[in-house]
Amino acid sequence: MVTPAPTTTTTVVLPEAVPIEWDDCGGGLDCATLAVPIDYADPGIGTMELALVKRPAGDPAQRIGTLLMNPGGPGASGVRRVTRGFTLSDEVARRFDIVGFDPRGVGQSTPITCGAAVPAFRALDLAPDTPEETAALAAAAEAVADECEASEGDRLGHLGTTEVVHDVEVIRRAIGEPQISFVGLSYGTLIGLRWAEAYPASVRALVLDGVVDPAAGGSTTSPAQVDGVDASLDAIDAACTADAECPLLGAGGIHAAYDELARRIEAQETSGEGVGPTQLAYAAFYATYDAEYWPRLWSAIATGLEGDLAGVAAMAESFTSLVPYAPFALITCLDGPHVTGFDEWAGESRLLGRASPRFAEILGNELLPCAFWPEGIGTPDEVSAPGTPPILVIGSTGDAATPYDQAVRVARALAEGVLLTVDIAGHVAIGDSPCATEAATRYLVDLVPPAPGARC
Repeated sequence: MVTPAPTTTTTVVLPEAVPIEWDDCGGGLDCATLAVPIDYADPGIGTMELALVKRPAGDPAQRIGTLLMNPGGPGASGVRRVTRGFTLSDEVARRFDIVGFDPRGVGQSTPITCGAAVPAFRALDLAPDTPEETAALAAAAEAVADECEASEGDRLGHLGTTEVVHDVEVIRRAIGEPQISFVGLSYGTLIGLRWAEAYPASVRALVLDGVVDPAAGGSTTSPAQVDGVDASLDAIDAACTADAECPLLGAGGIHAAYDELARRIEAQETSGEGVGPTQLAYAAFYATYDAEYWPRLWSAIATGLEGDLAGVAAMAESFTSLVPYAPFALITCLDGPHVTGFDEWAGESRLLGRASPRFAEILGNELLPCAFWPEGIGTPDEVSAPGTPPILVIGSTGDAATPYDQAVRVARALAEGVLLTVDIAGHVAIGDSPCATEAATRYLVDLVPPAPGARC
């Protein structure tokens, strides 16, 4: 049975609901595809295919319903995450069908095909300090933008979160349940927030971990994110100082060692492994995602000072492999207003760099191809989502990618937001914090959120 659309706060007309036809795809999983309009305002121009995978509830007799999840990015594959074993907890796996989906343009969902020009762009110094470096960066960023415009054509402007929100509701209707639960990690929190805002009656429970602030908007890096990276490097340095085994103690700690290695790389006194100033920054960015990576950064910088940049190169590659660049950039660029043209974008990044010479300009120019694409269609604003049940917002105090203050603001803006503060370093708490994982489990199973002011 397919349920009709509930009362919504959106005027978009969704297509007629078609039940999902699941097929066994091995490993105890079921797979399916689902057609959605390229443009909900003009459905006649064609459709895209969404890829889905389901891990059925381990205890059918105690099954509660469906839990849909998105692992973030933008550009991360929900199909791959569920296939590789995402269950949140054993109890959730017993009580819910866990469904992962690839958002439009991502993974197996009519994927974005551009990206050949990306490696050349990312190989350059994203904080150029000569006219030649500046010209090369402008040309490389425009090449990325031109390639994606050529490959994606008319659908280029329909890959953002605005359309994905309606895709989630189409999935909900095709599953055939009046309400579903949703777990959003990182960028997946933005999908969850916007879905709750547009379709509040469809929400049974909503968990947001590693929270993106929908009111921030824009594609250029925010000062808050720069501050978060700087604060994480401070924490990495403090941990090094407190660890007698840290190889950077004799080099003055990570701040001094990082700056010296950056100087040598910039002056080409140390080279190799394809490492330039951008790759050194990428290695540091990767380390901010989990405290387990901190010793790797210590070691990579220490060996780099000895002339071996293999460790830096490996960490930089880990960072760039987190999500494919093309969908990450396209979706982000569509989700909020941004300046156009190289000069304006680069000028904003340089201003940001004055506050954080190590990282800000590189962070700011990471999405430089946005400057050559059309204006974003998303509108930054607070989400209150009246009409939903309580929404669990999880914020980690040591999160550099989505700083803790964002979780605080989002929880306050929601009509039914409940904030759980988690005192860990890293980007997402579920899986890293047993306390946060248990709190999310109890909320999803029992619909009982943590008490106000709860802390792990």
